[in-house]
Amino acid sequence: MSDVDKAQLVSILRARLTSEVANMTRLAVEQAEAASHEENKPENDKDMRSTEASYLAKGQADRVQSLEHALALLTSMPIRHFGSSESIQASALIDVRGPQGARTYFLLPALGGERLGHDGKEIHTLATTSPLGRALLGLIAGEEAEVATPQGTQTYEVASVR
Repeated sequence: MSDVDKAQLVSILRARLTSEVANMTRLAVEQAEAASHEENKPENDKDMRSTEASYLAKGQADRVQSLEHALALLTSMPIRHFGSSESIQASALIDVRGPQGARTYFLLPALGGERLGHDGKEIHTLATTSPLGRALLGLIAGEEAEVATPQGTQTYEVASVR
């Protein structure tokens, strides 16, 4: 894979997060308004409409807070370029051979599970807090990480770090 502009990848992820924060904020406001709307007033002591609406509003607000925290972590993350013998830390691009075949991961302090395209190849984001992310931290190219999964222990070989 040709040189990857990590700053550009982070910029794409920040734009996605910013958009999702705006969407979720709008939904949280709508849900909060719905919780106190006239149609959600309880008709009797067994009517839980307003309580359910307030739980949804709280969940939406919590999600906004979580997304804003992820955005702050991503924004403050220093972007490093790693030599072949340097240990894996946040902002590393890692080529891994594992049970799903060869994959390239972009290790981040938050926001795992995203997929980014670069030169026709797929880059998967991986959070440092995920089981695989934790297992890869500190390793160098040629080393292996073992991760306990419900399907048993799976082994991942670090092919390269950049």
